[in-house]
Amino acid sequence: LSFFGNPVGLIRGLGDGVSDFVNEPVKGLKRSVEELDPSFVVDGVARGTGSLARHTVGGFADTASLLTETFSKNMAVLTLDRKYAQRRDKAASLRADGGTVTVVEGLESGVVKLLRGVVEGVSGVVRAPMRGAEKRGVEGFAKGIGKGLLGLLVKPVIGLSDAATDVMIGVKGSVEGAGERSQTNPSARLRDQLRPRRAFYGQDRAIRQYELADATAAALMMRTRLATEQYLSHCDMGGRVALMSVRQALIIGEDGQELLVVKFKQIASIEVRRVPGSKEDPQKMVWGVLIFLNKPRNNGSEIEVLTCEEKDIAMELAAQLKRGISLATSEE
Repeated sequence: LSFFGNPVGLIRGLGDGVSDFVNEPVKGLKRSVEELDPSFVVDGVARGTGSLARHTVGGFADTASLLTETFSKNMAVLTLDRKYAQRRDKAASLRADGGTVTVVEGLESGVVKLLRGVVEGVSGVVRAPMRGAEKRGVEGFAKGIGKGLLGLLVKPVIGLSDAATDVMIGVKGSVEGAGERSQTNPSARLRDQLRPRRAFYGQDRAIRQYELADATAAALMMRTRLATEQYLSHCDMGGRVALMSVRQALIIGEDGQELLVVKFKQIASIEVRRVPGSKEDPQKMVWGVLIFLNKPRNNGSEIEVLTCEEKDIAMELAAQLKRGISLATSEE
């Protein structure tokens, strides 16, 4: 069946490409309506078009490579040079590497095989008559001349066909590799497939311009104890992040551990001042957000201290906490 290329694979690939070309924009449109973000339509059109192009180019390249490969094998038999045919069959094939072959590698291998075909053809004009004379004398010499001239014409053509085969294999590998990279690359997944949903703000679920940081924070909040509450805001504290819902604040550590949670209604006041950095190094001063509570916690603590390396971060955190307190108070 290789004589006909790969018609089944070509048809299947074109079918998959056309299916993606139609379905991906539709999926993008549905998500754009849900998220109120038109960028998903553009992403869907781009993914569908890219899939159609990859499947079309890859399918035709695969079919063309099989056709030229079959042509080369049949032409090798016509050279009447059994040793040449055996050497050619034993030579390494790029097809064994599958989709790992690139266009550049295909071109390099193709040039080598083309030059090898020319060298085989030219050298055969000398070797074939000598080999024939050794075996059958004058008659063998005459047949060797005919075989050498035939090889001079056919072997460069075989080299050219082999070169075309390797180039087509490289094209197929490149387009398939590009498709795989677009699906496995983290940034591509974030943009095309796993882009966080739009964040809705406050009790009224207000809609604002899409912000990736807020969308990511809202998605993170859905995996914490605040999952059932409405997102309000967040503050990046360096190695930690403060998530604010409409009712309480939650501090998340670098490993995702929930370090502190405090309800806005439990907060009496907020202050920002310089505080010791740690018990191990009390001389080092950092900025701290002091949360004064209405009543002591179970451990007897009436104050929670959130340390920040920079004053701007501390002021921003304090402002967001005060905003949460204000909203919680207004709902009473």
